[in-house]
Amino acid sequence: MVTKYGMSDILGPIDFQGKEPYEMQMFGEDIGDKIGQEVKTLIDTAYNDAQTLLKQHRDKLDSIAEELLQKEKINETDFKKFFD
Repeated sequence: MVTKYGMSDILGPIDFQGKEPYEMQMFGEDIGDKIGQEVKTLIDTAYNDAQTLLKQHRDKLDSIAEELLQKEKINETDFKKFFD
């Protein structure tokens, strides 16, 4: 997302993929560090969002786990019932 589609407020809409080393130098010596930091920020944000969702729906997840322990598998319809 960061290097291909320019999805970074800090780096801007620049496609860094496929650039030669001399082309990358045009963006500064620390561009690799900036790219790495932006990727880390995206991953950290996604991780925190996932943790929040799991905590918000912990009761449903526990119910699904209990159902799976009893039946070993459930179909889509049964799964969706936990979220209605």
